[in-house]
Amino acid sequence: MSAEMSRDEILRRFAELMDGALAAETPPAGIDPQVLDGDGAAPDSYTLWAAMTTLAQEVKLQGRAFKELNDTLGAQAGRIADEMRAASAERQREIRSEAERGCRREALGVLVDLRDRMGRGLESVRAAEAEIAKRAGAGWLARLFRRNGDGHAELLAALAKGYELALDRLDQTLEDYGAREIRCRGEAFDPRRMNAIDKEESAVFPEGTVLEVFRSGYEWNGEVFRTAQVKVSCAPPEENQDE
Repeated sequence: MSAEMSRDEILRRFAELMDGALAAETPPAGIDPQVLDGDGAAPDSYTLWAAMTTLAQEVKLQGRAFKELNDTLGAQAGRIADEMRAASAERQREIRSEAERGCRREALGVLVDLRDRMGRGLESVRAAEAEIAKRAGAGWLARLFRRNGDGHAELLAALAKGYELALDRLDQTLEDYGAREIRCRGEAFDPRRMNAIDKEESAVFPEGTVLEVFRSGYEWNGEVFRTAQVKVSCAPPEENQDE
């Protein structure tokens, strides 16, 4: 009899435990309502066994769902990590590209400045050659200078040739960098690419025509790298006619 009471006590306590565990949960499908009602009546062994079987199946289903959720979250975490690595790599490439562009821009500025200096040097040599030719004249004095080998003309010619070769090499380097000199002389003034620092009255050229270039301008990668400094024409003042 005590054994029977012990069995009833176990079943009663188990029923109370189940009631407490399932109080806030949606009752799983397939369990006899008698087991979950909590009316104090102890279920028979078959009902209890069926409930245990149903609960075991529910646990398996929940475990499978949890595994699928875990796999999904793992895949999403992996995808997010890949996207973050890709974004970081892209940012690193952008930083390297910006740094490289900055270095190339700085080097281009040095080359353009050197090109200006070489150009002024060539102009100075040619001006000196013109001055010597002017002083020598075209008569017997010029032949005397050539026959006595003054040496200045030959030196200036060699120097001019050296400047020309250096300028050709610099122009090729600038072209390799993608820099292009802005065409100005004889063109209409473009305020986006040119800076007018002087003007001259002209009745020959239309107003706003570039007459002289003081400093060459350059474009690089489709944008203005340096504006050109130019002289432009302007219309002469109208003279008052006496009636």
